[in-house]
Amino acid sequence: MRALVACSATVALAVGVGGCGSDSSEGGPAQASASSTTPESSAASAFDQALHDQLPDRIKQSKQIVFGALWETPPIIGIEPGDTSKPVGITPDLAVALGEILGVTPVWKNLQWPAQLPGLQSGNVDALFGQVSDGKEREQVIDLVGFYRSPMSVLVKEGNPHGIKSLSDACGLKIGVPSGSQQEAVVKGNSEKFCVGQGKPAITPIGYPGAQGAIVAIKGGTVDAWMDVTVSVRVIAKESGTAFENVSLPDDQIDPYMERDVAIAISKEQPGLSNALAGALGELARSGEYRKVMDRWDSGDAALPAEDIKVNSYTGLPAGQGASATPAS
Repeated sequence: MRALVACSATVALAVGVGGCGSDSSEGGPAQASASSTTPESSAASAFDQALHDQLPDRIKQSKQIVFGALWETPPIIGIEPGDTSKPVGITPDLAVALGEILGVTPVWKNLQWPAQLPGLQSGNVDALFGQVSDGKEREQVIDLVGFYRSPMSVLVKEGNPHGIKSLSDACGLKIGVPSGSQQEAVVKGNSEKFCVGQGKPAITPIGYPGAQGAIVAIKGGTVDAWMDVTVSVRVIAKESGTAFENVSLPDDQIDPYMERDVAIAISKEQPGLSNALAGALGELARSGEYRKVMDRWDSGDAALPAEDIKVNSYTGLPAGQGASATPAS
């Protein structure tokens, strides 16, 4: 089981966007596999000609949208235990419904994080739909359409031996975080406020490519907890039996340090695709189908209000516009 990574908002224009995502090989080489099999949506969504017409000609001709993600972040996206060729979860279900509205078939590629942004920039995939977090700086580089906003949690051993109820209880402890993530800023900020600033030992963030390495480290006592979005930490704790517990963190310890929306990422070179996906997801939200998908995967608490589903919600930048993009005509 892996946890979803909410990425760092720090952006280096020369290399695109800072990485996120778990890696089952713990830093191994990038791998990709494709699948055109998709789960069934719970109800047919109505085709929208106006939104279809906004799609790039290439997508209209192929009648396919290629999505990329790492299939190791359930409930967002994972695999059936008996069929590793088929992704399942929130984003595969949403992709089916989006495809019905746009008149296209979703095709999936399983991408390790190092291959994701290069794949988007090169056109190997049309959009990333799983591990990319939103943010003001990031929206200058790629278009982003938020699809959920999650509380944050820490994964701890059964019985919560250190008594962690919030980060203010973690002084002197080691907290595993996704490498290069905003969670690291959360840990450091709370450490300064509640620990170092009060004359107590600091909280030490320890970076991991994904949850698997952190889980091993918690079992071995190398770190004391793993911090990630609640929807994923809750799944890990539930499926561990009684080995781990999920501890939800107060929002007021999170919000000063990170943006919590996770988004569909689209190249600035494809503003029509950005607008079409945002429009289709907005239709799903207004019809109630979006919330049904979120509830199906025990993630209703991460659903965005319909009015917050838009292109570049943090900055309001029109699709295709940003620091590294030519304004769309």
